[in-house]
Amino acid sequence: MRGICALVLVSFVSGCATTVHRMDGEFPTPVGVAKTDCEKEDWLVVSPTRAEFVDKHGITSETRDDGAAFYHVGNSKPVSIPSLSDELGGGERFVKHNQAVKSYDTKRTIATGLGVTGAIAVAIGTILFVSAFGTEKSASGDEQQSIDKARLIGGGVTVGLGFGLGIAGIAINPGQADRSRAEASRYVFLPPEDPKADVVDLAARYNQAVRDRCEARPPR
Repeated sequence: MRGICALVLVSFVSGCATTVHRMDGEFPTPVGVAKTDCEKEDWLVVSPTRAEFVDKHGITSETRDDGAAFYHVGNSKPVSIPSLSDELGGGERFVKHNQAVKSYDTKRTIATGLGVTGAIAVAIGTILFVSAFGTEKSASGDEQQSIDKARLIGGGVTVGLGFGLGIAGIAINPGQADRSRAEASRYVFLPPEDPKADVVDLAARYNQAVRDRCEARPPR
């Protein structure tokens, strides 16, 4: 039961990008910096970003400091690359990032679902199993233990099913290595696949669109 609950907890907590870290400095873009409060709401800053890749055993890791990521003004949490795909026109670069992220998220969602269902099944089975034991009065008026065999069998089967689902969830749940790679794909552009110049150009085009929208707004 504890193992299944732990799986559920880990599955939810693992969404944090602890393997991705913003570094000091920013890469300038041709459109400059955000000038108004309106622009600052959506403006993207390009900053050097460190990505850590954990080995399959979860013991050692490789660190890369040559990455770049998008951040909103004043924020240390990177912006998800897939979330910008539509606004930046998609393309092969975004397809690769999206596929890696989607594969990881799908496995994590399935694992969490199995873990939650397994925990519920174990709880229900335990209740059935315990409720199968009771007492009843005999013909002489004495109390004696009674066992509801249907509840007993049903509870045992349900508990077994719950543990089976939990084990399946643990088997499917991505490990630290998968997570570190998925989080790098989710947030970080890494050369040579994603040259820094291309990343800066993406941010410049996005920010120019932000500026155009803000300038088109009627003054308040």
